[in-house]
Amino acid sequence: MLLALFLIDLAAGLYLFLPLVGRRNAGVKFYRLILIVSGALMTGALIAHVVAADAIIIALTILVYFTLRYPKRLIFRIPAALLGIAYVAVAIDAWRTATGASWLWSTLGAISSIALLGSVNLAMLLGHWYLVVRGMTIDPLKRLTIATLASAVVRAIVVTIALVAPGVWYSIAIRQGIFFWMRVGWGLAAPLALYPMVWGTVKIRSTMAATGILYVDVVAVVIGEVLGGWLSALGHLPL
Repeated sequence: MLLALFLIDLAAGLYLFLPLVGRRNAGVKFYRLILIVSGALMTGALIAHVVAADAIIIALTILVYFTLRYPKRLIFRIPAALLGIAYVAVAIDAWRTATGASWLWSTLGAISSIALLGSVNLAMLLGHWYLVVRGMTIDPLKRLTIATLASAVVRAIVVTIALVAPGVWYSIAIRQGIFFWMRVGWGLAAPLALYPMVWGTVKIRSTMAATGILYVDVVAVVIGEVLGGWLSALGHLPL
């Protein structure tokens, strides 16, 4: 279930942060790329834990993919909105099932994890897209870079609040110390430390350098969220 949880959060994040890129900026092909990636991730989640809701998301993804050419029509807008809602609902339910946390904690965990995984990975993929679409405005990458900072801060706040719960600090931070502090170092501290470097390269339009740093950011966040999911299952809180 933890594998499915990670795949769902990543797929949801990639899709939900697409509006920060803008279809006019990156073009239809970039949107189709993200839909293919998110659909493949959801297929993996479906194989991992076989839930009907995952199949619905895959079906909606296919529908959105084929209606991208009609952005102003309801045939696109309705499935696109439903897909976003379905992603959030399925992610929250996956957190509830995988960690045994309350609905409130599951909601906080799902939203913060979706935000961090989605913003960082989408920023990295967009960085590569600048090699495909020459002359594309730097604004989308700037927005995503700021989103990575905000997401990292929110994720850190959620984890900090969870640690205040009775007995959690001892059972997680002390007894599972090596895994917890690796989670903190890779998944929370690293994105915050890397942000100034990413932002500095984005400001001077050095997209190749920014993408290289974002590679490191992606690795750090993925390691952190994988460890965080496992610790969350142990503590029944979003860690």
